[in-house]
Amino acid sequence: MSRANHDLIEPLELTGAHQPRAREALVQRLCELVSWPESRIPGHERQLAADILVGLLRTSNVELRKKCAQGLVRVNDAPKTLLRYLARDEITVAQPLLENGVGFDDSDLIATVRAGVSAHWLAIARRRALTEPVSDALLQTGDVEVIELVLRNNGAKLSTQAIDMAVARARQAPHLPPSLVARAELRPTQALMLFWWAEFPARVQILRRFAIDRNVLLHELGDVFAMAAAEGWSDADTRKTLQVIERRQRNRAAAAKSPYGSLEGALAAAERGLDRTLLNEIAHLAGVKPTTASQIFADAGGEAIGVLCKAVGLKRPSLIALWKALRRPAGDPDATNNPLGRTVYVFDTLATAKAQTVLRYWNWSFTADAVGIERVSADDPDMELRLARRNAALLFHRNG
Repeated sequence: MSRANHDLIEPLELTGAHQPRAREALVQRLCELVSWPESRIPGHERQLAADILVGLLRTSNVELRKKCAQGLVRVNDAPKTLLRYLARDEITVAQPLLENGVGFDDSDLIATVRAGVSAHWLAIARRRALTEPVSDALLQTGDVEVIELVLRNNGAKLSTQAIDMAVARARQAPHLPPSLVARAELRPTQALMLFWWAEFPARVQILRRFAIDRNVLLHELGDVFAMAAAEGWSDADTRKTLQVIERRQRNRAAAAKSPYGSLEGALAAAERGLDRTLLNEIAHLAGVKPTTASQIFADAGGEAIGVLCKAVGLKRPSLIALWKALRRPAGDPDATNNPLGRTVYVFDTLATAKAQTVLRYWNWSFTADAVGIERVSADDPDMELRLARRNAALLFHRNG
């Protein structure tokens, strides 16, 4: 072969990068079509275009997928297959769609939560509105950042079960209680359980919001107290219920039998040393179970001690004496920069009747039978009737 002929043969190697312009144009055009308003494209054609597009997007670059996702944000009848596919894409593609897409229904979002990762959960948590089922799914992830974002989302609706999950998670996440306390869905029983792992500011909020008096109940049930007394308090359920409501906190019968004569006498003895027997005696004189008293005296912050002392009508010096008997750290009782001062603040600012309500809630919850509570389903129709047992489980099952 002559050199001249050889020079006429084109090389087999590509001299430039292959540019699949037709494919790119096809994907772009299909992305535009699926995002058209309903008036411009029939539903079945949109669905056909979407089905084709899903196959093409699998091997398309990120920028094309981003454009497609962005185009679907405001499409109410966006094809579900395409919508879910893009919702589970990498977060740079999925984020605008998950945060603002109007085509999702609850099942789409819940499926995405279950199939996604933290970044996708956070994007969904930022949506302007979240229904209870979607909020439940987000809280079930256990991701603290996601839970906090949902709690701070004013457009999120939360079920009782969702609040329960958040309260339980707050035990290991001390920054969650302030967001929880601000939720309108938080119930008194949940709030007064949350108290135990909240910091001082959140505890004060809980007491201000949920420590209530019982004037209406006492007025309306006054005759029932008389009936129960006439029956010798023979019905255990009636007796326990009325004990939550009654005006008196101290146990007069226990005082009459006590070798110390009164609660003050038992506290004076505690200054010389507090053992299990004396602690139980103080509990009985205060009208609470030993389990409740133990929890209060072991409270990390100490504010619960202020609640107890106020509920039983003790004076400030008795509170400080009890504090010392419990070998709590010394501090300025008139400043809130130390545990004693914060406890005294709670004692000084809480009305006796309101402190009693809090103490009754605690006593009711802590002494409930929690055996088997971990097997109770969240869908159990009797769940609302088992608040005391659920709270006891939450408090005492430390690994829950």
